[in-house]
Amino acid sequence: MSTPPPSPGQPVLEQVLAMLQPLVVWLLRSGVVYTDLTAALKPVFLEAARAELTRIGGKQTDSALSLLSGVHRKDVRAAARTERAVDVRAQLGKPTPASQVMTRWLASDLPDALPFSGAEASFEALARAVSKDIHPRSVLLELLRLGVVEEHDGGEQVRLCRQAFVPNPSLEEARRLLAGSVADHIEAGVHNLSAADGKTFLEQSVFADGLSAESARQLEQLANSLWRDVLAAMVKAAVPLCEQDEPAGGDQRIRLGMFCLTAPMAPTSLASDTTDNTSSDGDTTHAENKP
Repeated sequence: MSTPPPSPGQPVLEQVLAMLQPLVVWLLRSGVVYTDLTAALKPVFLEAARAELTRIGGKQTDSALSLLSGVHRKDVRAAARTERAVDVRAQLGKPTPASQVMTRWLASDLPDALPFSGAEASFEALARAVSKDIHPRSVLLELLRLGVVEEHDGGEQVRLCRQAFVPNPSLEEARRLLAGSVADHIEAGVHNLSAADGKTFLEQSVFADGLSAESARQLEQLANSLWRDVLAAMVKAAVPLCEQDEPAGGDQRIRLGMFCLTAPMAPTSLASDTTDNTSSDGDTTHAENKP
């Protein structure tokens, strides 16, 4: 009996599984098991199938949804009788006023110590530039809770704690921001690979291996320095545009992200099976320029 040919989607499935591996680690460390994930995936597949049928002009029938998503027709019918899945993406990654204040502070030329009150160059002015609906004292209390600022001189001065800017995994906002950032990153790549509208998003990276621990540390420090420059330039450009467009009903959003990871290389026996661009001595440096 001849072996059936592999599914056309098999290579994509293998690549998605590679992306899922760190997410599965996060799920397991958070107490979410396989059956929890598979049950939660049904409405996600159905919502994506509905959106895809809308995109191609197909009819939204139970059969069409079942065929496209692979979800059994009885589950499609059951889902139709319940409330539609909430678009969790709509709420992911949107920074709180406290986060926006910190982003502007980090990206500005303001000193690390500011008087709390004052018309200019003060914490109060910085907070009111982000939102006039939330009292600056409430923003300060949240930042104190997060441990990213300190009060001095009896509360008359607010000092930035730059060494504290490591995401706290116990905080809901840190998890939301990670989810929103990763989702947008993947969406940009998927669009570039599958959309036919002629538009491509920035989605590139640089990879190097065969490094010593000290060399990797130097490159990591360089990446952190480059990000500070990118952050400052983007915030400086974005703030006046947001202030101009939002009152006029602007409905577009943008996210520019950057990440850096250092880790041990895979064992040679595994790397030889998956890598075809490594030189004879095992050292590789290249830009990964996705279409």
